[in-house]
Amino acid sequence: MGRSVICEAYLEEYLKSLAKRQGTSVGLLIGQPSSHGKDYVVHLNKIKDDCGADQGKNGLLDVDSKQVSQHALIETRVLPGGFYVLGIFVINPKSVFEDPVLVGKVKTILVDIRHTFASNGLLHGNCDELDGGDKLVFFYSSSSNVFGCKSISPKSDGLKPCDWKFQDRATSWHVMSTFYETDDVFALEKGSEQYETEDNLTECVEVVKKQLEQSVVFFDGEPADGKELVESVLKAKKDDPFVVHIYAPSSSTTDITTCKLETFTGTMKFDGIISSKCFVHPKTTFAEAESFIKADIVRSLMSRIQIHCDSLVQAENSIPDTIMLNELPRRIYFPIRAKSNQILFSEYLFREEGKATAIPQIQETLDLSFTPKELNAAVEIVAEVKEEERHDAKECGSADGAGGKKRKEVERPSTVLLGAVGAIAVLIVAIVVFLLTK
Repeated sequence: MGRSVICEAYLEEYLKSLAKRQGTSVGLLIGQPSSHGKDYVVHLNKIKDDCGADQGKNGLLDVDSKQVSQHALIETRVLPGGFYVLGIFVINPKSVFEDPVLVGKVKTILVDIRHTFASNGLLHGNCDELDGGDKLVFFYSSSSNVFGCKSISPKSDGLKPCDWKFQDRATSWHVMSTFYETDDVFALEKGSEQYETEDNLTECVEVVKKQLEQSVVFFDGEPADGKELVESVLKAKKDDPFVVHIYAPSSSTTDITTCKLETFTGTMKFDGIISSKCFVHPKTTFAEAESFIKADIVRSLMSRIQIHCDSLVQAENSIPDTIMLNELPRRIYFPIRAKSNQILFSEYLFREEGKATAIPQIQETLDLSFTPKELNAAVEIVAEVKEEERHDAKECGSADGAGGKKRKEVERPSTVLLGAVGAIAVLIVAIVVFLLTK
């Protein structure tokens, strides 16, 4: 038996509006898969090319699969844990399932998406544990409004049938809300000539991921049976959302015989508080909910790092500071369907950016329109940077450049002079005390 997919009914109107246009439209299916039962599609949106035109305006074969996979990567950054790119939709006059050439093109697109996610593993784009690696292909006829859905496995060439239904209020969604704090110091890994910011920040996220894998999650102050369904506690539950606490393991004793000294050329302090909001339907198990929460924290951190590193501009032949402050963007939330109690997706803003900055970003990524007041930017706040953590090149010098060497030569006699002045002051005080007590 094939997969069963439930899609929010209002999304069919979006497909009909696209079908009225000439040519072909290609887009992404966003939803929550399940290892058993039904998959839910909560959003779908078309993809535009670099010039702003709809992808595939001259036919599906003209679609740039690399561009689709890159858009899928960007779109995954805004998704909460538990939601994934489930596949693609194609609006075309002719069914994509009847032409082997079109089937081959569709599979190429899905394979590129899978490889892109695999090379960005910390974004948790692939969800093989839930869908077995199969991705959905939804076809919508632009000539007759007839539709159909099949799944494609990366391990085989065949198409598997899927039962697709448009349904109003397909399910209820329950939010799992928590904050996760990091406060660790890591050794810096140096490249051939200088420290690679993205590589070192990514290594920090790898450590956070390992910590989360060993952590225990409490729901509303209590542990939960992983096999139990969320719906089993809804009747007795008084408050919404679920308040989640994450407890990381900590060794009570330290064996000094296992300790060792290591020399580092630099260190990185990685600290902050991360907001997490995950959404699950009643048939979700608590084990799945726990994995969604942990994946959300890791995905959110990695999304911030990629956005931050994409924004960095290094001038040619510039000498890097000895101490560098990397301020990752904060997380804001927005509903994917306005004026209803729906799922929240995320966007990220830097310190100097306001909510209005996110509007065109959301429009470009998800084909959704918002006003700034519909965005919630109050969940995460911009932290004040401690004065001792603010440094520039003049204050710090350079570890390798001439500026750093010159500063060291100046500091050494200054230290000796200060020591001499201090010794003289102590001597004078001692003489005065001696004369007064004599």
